Amino acid sequence: MLKINETKPKVGFIGGTREDILDDLDFATKNKFDYYEISSEGVNYSLKPKFIKQIQKIIKGNNISLILHIPYFLPIASLIPEISNAALKFVKKEILLASKLGAKKITIHSSDKEVPRIKTAIEKNIKMLIKNLKEVVIFGEKYGIKIGLENSWTPERICKTAEELLSITNFVKGLGVIFDTGHANAIGLDCVKYFKKVRNRVINVHIHDNNGKYDQHNVIGEGNINFKALLKECKNSKYYGPFILEVFPHKNVLKCRERFLNIWNQI
Repeated sequence: MLKINETKPKVGFIGGTREDILDDLDFATKNKFDYYEISSEGVNYSLKPKFIKQIQKIIKGNNISLILHIPYFLPIASLIPEISNAALKFVKKEILLASKLGAKKITIHSSDKEVPRIKTAIEKNIKMLIKNLKEVVIFGEKYGIKIGLENSWTPERICKTAEELLSITNFVKGLGVIFDTGHANAIGLDCVKYFKKVRNRVINVHIHDNNGKYDQHNVIGEGNINFKALLKECKNSKYYGPFILEVFPHKNVLKCRERFLNIWNQI
C-alpha cells in the first residue's frame, strides 16, 4: 500500500490582479502548486459565468484548491452605517462568488483605517467589526466556506497583534485566523511567538519577507524573518498548509517556493 506523506506542505501563491486569473492558473498548473489565492486587486470582481466555468475546469483537472481574498481596503468595520452595510453586502457577494468557484476559504481584513485613533472610537470600531463578522461567518457556513481574519500591517490599525486577533475570534464563533508573516514583522513583532499564540485558529499562512520596517513582499531570505524557526514551529504544531507565497512576479514565486522547501526539508 502506498504511504502518503502527510507532512508534505501545501504551498500556493496569491495573484497580482483578478484580471490575471487564467494566466495565474496556467502558471499554477505547470508548476504543480497546491493552492491559488485569488487577489483582491482589480476591477473584475463579479466574474462572468463562462469565466467561472473555465476556472472550475482548470482547478478540478489539476487538483488546485482556491482561496478568495476580499479587498483589503473594504470598510467592513466603518462606523458609518451606510458604508459598513454596503461593505457587508459586498462581502456576501464575494462569498457567493467563492461558492461558485469552488473556493473553501476566504481572507478578510478589518480595514479600519478611517477611524480616529482615540480609544472610544476604536472600541466602537471593534464592536462593528465583530457584529459584521458574525454575520459574515454565518453566511459563509451556509455555503461551506471558512472565513479567516488577517493580521494588519500598520501600527494605527486594529487586529495587528496576536492578542487583538484572538480577542476578535473569541467573540466570533467559527472565525479563523490568516497569519501574515510580513505584516507581523513589518511592525516589529516576532513571527514565531505570534504563530504560537494563534496556531489553534490558523487556517492560512501568508509567506513573504521584509526588513522589519515596511511591508515589502520580499522573497524568503531577502529580509530578517527567521523562517527556519517559524517553519519548525509549524511542523511541531502539525500545521502543513496552506502556505501562500505573497511575492511577485511569478519568477519570484518560484524562487520563494524553492527557498521555502529547502528550509522545510532541512528541519
